[in-house]
Amino acid sequence: MNNGRLEKPVYQLPLGFDLVGIEEAAQQDERLSSEAALAALSALRMKEPIIQKIRVKDVDTNKIIEKDEITGERDVEPRWMDLFKRLNQGGWKWRVAVYIAWASQPKKYRWPETQEELAVKCLGLTSDRAIATWRKKNDTIDETISMLQGSIIFDALPDALNAMVEVATESDYKGHADRKLMFEMGGIYTPSSKITAEIAKKLSKSNMDETDLSDDELRDIAGAAKHELERRATPLPLSTEVSPQMEEHHLEGEEQGNE
Repeated sequence: MNNGRLEKPVYQLPLGFDLVGIEEAAQQDERLSSEAALAALSALRMKEPIIQKIRVKDVDTNKIIEKDEITGERDVEPRWMDLFKRLNQGGWKWRVAVYIAWASQPKKYRWPETQEELAVKCLGLTSDRAIATWRKKNDTIDETISMLQGSIIFDALPDALNAMVEVATESDYKGHADRKLMFEMGGIYTPSSKITAEIAKKLSKSNMDETDLSDDELRDIAGAAKHELERRATPLPLSTEVSPQMEEHHLEGEEQGNE
């Protein structure tokens, strides 16, 4: 070396292995890391509250009712575990299958709560950057999540309808909204606002004016308009709960609007 310059070429010293060996070693490390993370996943458990029914007196109705009370906790598999297993058996790589199963759940049932925690606790990764890469390279991931979210909703519909019927058939004023919805779904009751909207839609799509309407249709419009004006003139109550008297008055007003 002269004045900081190399006068002869410098050759790499032989290290006893080449780049192919380095790549193979890296792949082996990744495989072992993946297998260890997968083994840890099978033993993964979350805390779930133990809920029991207890009988208490309702302060509003003075009746004995049942309510849920948390009495402890237990260790269970995450809600998405069964879905993950089906996805994995269907050919999805296990880490991607975990993400899809987790992201398909409603947010209140996701465990861990964040994508970052999922990557670290469940996938054996150092961050969630890999998840963003998967989604960018494979549009099918987000499409599968959307499809599964839709199927979860449809699977829950029977339970939701049963819950609505149970509340609606109770002789409690708190079931007013459920009763009204059930009557609408059964075609027994039609809100006056819907009738008015249908008539307005009919008028807007034709050259009809009020002289073309029947007496019943005119009465429907007049009754609905009167009911809406009365509703707007009535100040909102401080409490959002509906008393038996309020429910009776509400139903009478709707009946008058439909006459």
